[in-house]
Amino acid sequence: MENEFRVFNPHDEHRQLAVDDHKFLVELDVAFLNEATAAVSGIQGDLFFAQITQKNPLVEQWVHFVQQYLLLEGETGSVTSNVFLEHSFAQLSLLLAKSAIGTHTSDLITDPFRSIQPALVQVMASLKDDYQHAWTLEEMAALLGVSKFQFAHLFKEKIGVSPYSWLQLYRLVRSQDPLFHTNRTITDIAYSCGFSSVGVYNQLFKRLYGFSPSFFRELYSN
Repeated sequence: MENEFRVFNPHDEHRQLAVDDHKFLVELDVAFLNEATAAVSGIQGDLFFAQITQKNPLVEQWVHFVQQYLLLEGETGSVTSNVFLEHSFAQLSLLLAKSAIGTHTSDLITDPFRSIQPALVQVMASLKDDYQHAWTLEEMAALLGVSKFQFAHLFKEKIGVSPYSWLQLYRLVRSQDPLFHTNRTITDIAYSCGFSSVGVYNQLFKRLYGFSPSFFRELYSN
């Protein structure tokens, strides 16, 4: 889609990053990302990105900035281009570690969306404040004062995922802290985070990260 991109797990096969009508590949070394993650979050170990497509205004701005500079520079492979890209990749790593959804994520950052659609940022804040509630699309739309159809379309267009998918994503992110820092059962964590059943929680967690909540707990407790 126009002006959209995808961020992939560094362990996946090479994929292209698409912006407008141009396609190019950005490959970051795992150790490079881990260093940025440790600096931002203090978490040591490999960073696993969530397997979900969601817009990220900060990364989108970075892509356009790099793209415009390279067009200005003209000749690729020059000394100045190499220096610029070297520093740019460090910036990208910090952006991903800070704002991209991953196994290190403790929250979903919404402020970058404020310049795009401030009203939706307020809706997301309300969902965060009461994420354990069994929200309906009508209740979400009422926060914005529009129909549920208008709300669903606007949310998907601006944020990149449906409102309910975003809420489930936030619940999954919130579940990481008790998985990592407590001995509570996975069933207890699932219900306390607003999931209808532990089966739904396990299924969504595995779909998001590629492994189960119990594996995540073992991975980061060692």
